[in-house]
Amino acid sequence: MKLASNTYKAWIDTPLGIAALVLLTAIVAYLVAANQMMLALSVAAAPLGVAFVLAVLGNPYFGFYALFFYTFIMFMPGRLLRADLPIGIGAEFLTVLVLMSALLRKKVQQQKIEGFLRQPVSIMLIIYSAYLLIEFFNPNMRSMAGLVFYYRKVLAFLLVYYIAYLLLDDLQKIVRFFKFWLIMSVLAGLYACKQQWFDFFPFEMRWLMSDPHKVRLYYQGGMFRKMSFLSDPAASGILLGYTAVIALVLSQFKPFAAYKQKLYFATIALLLGAIYSGTRTSYIVFAIGVVIYILMNFQRKRTLIFTGVSIFALAFILFGPINNAPINRVRTLMNGTNDASLKVRDENRELIRPYMLSHPMGGGLATNGVEGERFNPGHELAGFPTDSGYLKFALEAGWIGLIILCLLYFVMMQQCIHHYYQARNPTIKALYCAMAAALFAQIVAHYGQIAIGQMPGILFFFAIMAIIGRLKQFDDPSIAWEVEE
Repeated sequence: MKLASNTYKAWIDTPLGIAALVLLTAIVAYLVAANQMMLALSVAAAPLGVAFVLAVLGNPYFGFYALFFYTFIMFMPGRLLRADLPIGIGAEFLTVLVLMSALLRKKVQQQKIEGFLRQPVSIMLIIYSAYLLIEFFNPNMRSMAGLVFYYRKVLAFLLVYYIAYLLLDDLQKIVRFFKFWLIMSVLAGLYACKQQWFDFFPFEMRWLMSDPHKVRLYYQGGMFRKMSFLSDPAASGILLGYTAVIALVLSQFKPFAAYKQKLYFATIALLLGAIYSGTRTSYIVFAIGVVIYILMNFQRKRTLIFTGVSIFALAFILFGPINNAPINRVRTLMNGTNDASLKVRDENRELIRPYMLSHPMGGGLATNGVEGERFNPGHELAGFPTDSGYLKFALEAGWIGLIILCLLYFVMMQQCIHHYYQARNPTIKALYCAMAAALFAQIVAHYGQIAIGQMPGILFFFAIMAIIGRLKQFDDPSIAWEVEE
C-alpha cells in the first residue's frame, strides 16, 4: 500500500492531478447525459483500476487474496447485467500482476528455486506441463486458437501454484489462507441458503428465465438448484462439499478446539449450501472425505465416536421422516446403478472407448464438448458429452496423458498422507489430514463429473498442491499457530 500512497502524493495531490480529476468528472457527466452508461462506468472506474494495480504491486498478499475473492464473485456482474462478460481475462491479468508483485519482494528473491523444483508435486507438474507442450504437435487438432485458449488457462494455474509456494512461506500464513477460504466458502453457502429460503433476487430470476435450456438444467426434482454466487450449481455444490470436509476435519483436532463451534457452524452452512445445489456429486464428495478422515484416524477414540454419529446422521437423512425436495434429491443416491443419468454416462463411455484406445495422444486439446464446438467445429469429439473429468482429459490428451494426470494425483495424495503420519506439530498434522480428505474426495468425484477445473475451486486446488510441499518445512512441535498470532 506504500507504493499507492506515494503515487497519490506524487501525482494526484497536485494541481495537475486535481485538474485531471475535474476533467474526468466532466467526461463522465457528459456520457451519463448522453445515455452511455457502460462507457461512463468504464471511464469512472479507470482511476480505481490504476489505484488497485498500484496496491497489488505494493503488496502481493493483497493481490493474492484479491484474486481469490474475484474468482468467487466474478459471475455476479454477468447475471446482474445479463451479459456475457470476459471475466476469465480479469483473473489471468490479476494472476500475472500478483506474480510480478511477489517477485519484487526481497524476501521472495532470496528463496532458492532449487527447493521448489525438488518438490515431488513440482516434478510431476513439470512432467504434466511438458506433455501438454508435446500436444502442440498432435495432428488431430485443427485449431491454433483452441490451443492458445487451453495453454493460457494451464499457465495461469501453474502461476497460482508458484505464487502460493512463494507467498505462503510460514505456518501462520498458511492457516490464514485456510481461514480466508473457509470464510468465503461459508458466505457462498449462506447465500445459497438465502436463495433456498427467500428465493432468488429478481435479477437472478431474470437471468435464469432468459434461457430455456438453463431452466431445464436448474429445475430438477421439484426445486430450482441453487448456484450461490458461483458459476453454476455443480461447481457450487462440489466446492461447498469438500470445504465442509475441511471444516469438519479441522474441528476434530486439538489445535482448533477453540474454534470448534465456529467450524461446526461452517460445516452446517456449507452442507446446506451443497444440498440446495442439488448436485449429487457434492454429497458423494462429503461422504468420501469423511470416510478418508475416519480411515486415517481410526485408532483414536474420538474417531470411533465421530463414526457412530456420522452413521446415525446419514441413516436419519436417508430414512428419516422428512419429505422435501432437497432431501429427496439426496435420497436419489440410493438408486445406484439404476439411475437414468448414470446409465447414459456409461453408454457414452462405451461408445467413445474405441476412439480413446486408438488415439494414445488423444484428439487434441480443446477439441471436446463445448470447447470443441467453439474452437474445433466438425471434429469427431466436438460436442461429445463427457461428464467425467478423466474421460474428457483422456479424449483430448490420450491415455498417455491420463496416466500422467493420475500419477500427479497419486503423488499429491501420497505426499499428504506420508507427511500426515510423519508430522510432529499438531496444527500441521490437522492441515495435512484436512487436505488429504478434501483432495481425495475431489479426485474420486472427478470420475463422475468435472469436479476439478472450475473457478474458484481450481485455484484452491493448485494452492493446496503448493502447501503440500511447503507445510512440512515448518514442522516444529514446539510451535503452534495460536502462539504465533
